Amino acid sequence: MITRMWIASGLASALIAMAGDAGAVEWKYSSWTPPMAPNNRAGTVPLFDLITKETKGTPNEMTFKNFMGAQLFNSHTTLAGIRDGAVDAGVIVPQYTAAELKTQTMLGETQPFNRDGWSAAGASNDVLLLSCPECVEDYAKNNALTLGVYAGSPFVLQCAFEPKSMAELRGRKAAGGNPSLSRWASSHGMSTLQMGPADMLQALQRRTADCIFGPKEWLFGYGLKDAVKQVVESQTFGTYAQVALMTVNKNFWTKLTPAQRGIVVKHMPATIARVVNTYLSNDVRGEKEGKERGVKFVKWGADWANAWQAFLTKEPTNIREAAEKRDVKNAEKLIQAQIAAYKKWEGIIDKAGGMANMTEIKFANLLQEHVYSKAKF
Repeated sequence: MITRMWIASGLASALIAMAGDAGAVEWKYSSWTPPMAPNNRAGTVPLFDLITKETKGTPNEMTFKNFMGAQLFNSHTTLAGIRDGAVDAGVIVPQYTAAELKTQTMLGETQPFNRDGWSAAGASNDVLLLSCPECVEDYAKNNALTLGVYAGSPFVLQCAFEPKSMAELRGRKAAGGNPSLSRWASSHGMSTLQMGPADMLQALQRRTADCIFGPKEWLFGYGLKDAVKQVVESQTFGTYAQVALMTVNKNFWTKLTPAQRGIVVKHMPATIARVVNTYLSNDVRGEKEGKERGVKFVKWGADWANAWQAFLTKEPTNIREAAEKRDVKNAEKLIQAQIAAYKKWEGIIDKAGGMANMTEIKFANLLQEHVYSKAKF
């Protein structure tokens, strides 16, 4: 372990020293998710390839070194790596750096109020990039900025045993990353653990967690089909829509030419659309592979859904109170803005043909029209 830490530290130091080489601008990007995760496979990998090909041999030439699978930094340390210039950009989940990105962390807790990945991604970029100067300030304090966020598919309850009703959850342990869902679990007498998806398989196998909240995609994406026995699909709990795909070191960004910055930004709507669509497609694959492994998909009665609706009536207050303890500015205003944006974007998606008819091209165009054409980076 000490040797691995020394090697990682030495490599990070070497990357800092590499900054400033002449010629093409080289980006160093860090992702803690595995190479086949949608944010890599459908997101940054094709994004970097497109930009490399587009700019090759031009004054705006850019190349990329993409360190995936937590080669350099994990979910909790990536922001520090970006801040200090060890890498130029990376993927960030605000919940894992809640002290630094406290405002966006709060926005992420509104997850229970969104409907689907398309509308949630649109709404989250709408608020984050156009209506949240407090979020911009939090990033700036960490020498960073974000170029946009993506959303996955709706979360469901997945357990390593087969509860027949919500009463059987009492005394069990639930794992997840969103404090809102931790409060929901606690309301059923469950103890809660904060962890990312990469740690959940082992937690379920060792029974340090009995259940997790996450999308069906994780059944194959993170191998949870090897531990999950039952998925309760009769109630979904929104989708997490605040994963910052391109969080960039501010010093590095300002050294790029306006043309280079423009090239990166123009590809963001399509990149986010690919990631969202891949997560939604992977949900289908997750259910298929889960069933093949013997995972049961069940529906509970109305009491489960009714309890969720009752929980939601108090949740905006819970989110605000938690945010105010972290000294988040304008918490109430931003919470209501985010919830309103979900409804706005549900209308935008429905007007464009609905979830079933949404395509990557359609969504990228909507995101460009409503958000990126107005955003300043």
